[in-house]
Amino acid sequence: MSTLNEALSEQHRLSIWHVYHKGDEHITITPFINPKKEFGLNKKSHKKLAAEYPQPPDRNNESNSYFVHHPTLLFHNAPRTLRRGNKKTGTPICLIKCGASWLNWKIQFGDNLKDIIDPRGVVKWECRSNPNNTTLNDDRALKGYKVRTWRVWGESGKRYHRQVNARREEKKNVRGSDESPVEMEKVTGDEKHDLSYSQKQDPSPPSYSAAPQTTIPQPAVAEEAVRLNWSSPLSLNTRRYSFEYANIKFFWKGTRAVHPDKQWAKWLMPFSHLKFIARLAGIESEDILLGQYTPSFACRKFGELWIFDSVVAKLLGEDDPPTFAEQGAVSEVRDIRKTRLYELIMATAMCMVIGEAQKREILIALLAMAAEGGSSN
Repeated sequence: MSTLNEALSEQHRLSIWHVYHKGDEHITITPFINPKKEFGLNKKSHKKLAAEYPQPPDRNNESNSYFVHHPTLLFHNAPRTLRRGNKKTGTPICLIKCGASWLNWKIQFGDNLKDIIDPRGVVKWECRSNPNNTTLNDDRALKGYKVRTWRVWGESGKRYHRQVNARREEKKNVRGSDESPVEMEKVTGDEKHDLSYSQKQDPSPPSYSAAPQTTIPQPAVAEEAVRLNWSSPLSLNTRRYSFEYANIKFFWKGTRAVHPDKQWAKWLMPFSHLKFIARLAGIESEDILLGQYTPSFACRKFGELWIFDSVVAKLLGEDDPPTFAEQGAVSEVRDIRKTRLYELIMATAMCMVIGEAQKREILIALLAMAAEGGSSN
């Protein structure tokens, strides 16, 4: 397997993504550095770093960043959504659902997600795959979430929740104000004759085409689903996750190999770095290095994610010429980023970032509790 230094020496096209906290639950993944969220920088350092890395004019372009939105619904562990752009209203790419104890992650893709996910960030109740809203034994099945008549402070979709309940109240008032139907036994014979004549002349009811026609949501399923599994939680290789896509096996695994300029991270955080490798079918002994993740000490930054775009392009069977114009290079990189494999790499990377961060938080909390208990004795 090619090491990180070998991959860098071969001058592969490298994309560096900065993974930042966005509030308490959300994540932004951007190629642009945010000086205010870097580690150990004061106000003067912020200004200096901002001058060295100015914000480009197309910072808000959807193709330049990703956003992980985690909806908040009481009594529900709603799945996260990976979106294009740096906002929670960006185009959804996939749903990310964490299993019990991080043993597995379910990632569901579909071009129809933008139509079936409501402003809260969850699948509409009307679009659930099964009437009983179960997803057992079917990775493509989508779980729907109702809009309750009440809402707890802090839940997602405050404005949308009010709009839905306002429409409900309006429908209730309209139904209550409807006049009772005419009883036919009270209609005289002449009135019956006039009524039958009018029905023959114009048997069809009046058209209501002037009113806006809204499409009724239909049950939906994910176009594709991928399972990311924790391979060996109780072993020496505990940080090892795997999944399979297009007959290729992929692995996220722990590593101590870091960039030469970041050797301090190797000694301070030896059990936090991850590398991403692919293993082709029929070549069991050959591993291909596709990327690496290095965490950060900054409280508002998860770390840096490196992806070798040229290696991903070769894995997809696309030509990667040694020389090309700068404009052509940018367009080629963006085409690679719009492929399902690249989206899957970003989604699984976020699974690793979230899972490893939550494990460290729980471990630190347990150590703190043990220390507190020992000191009390």
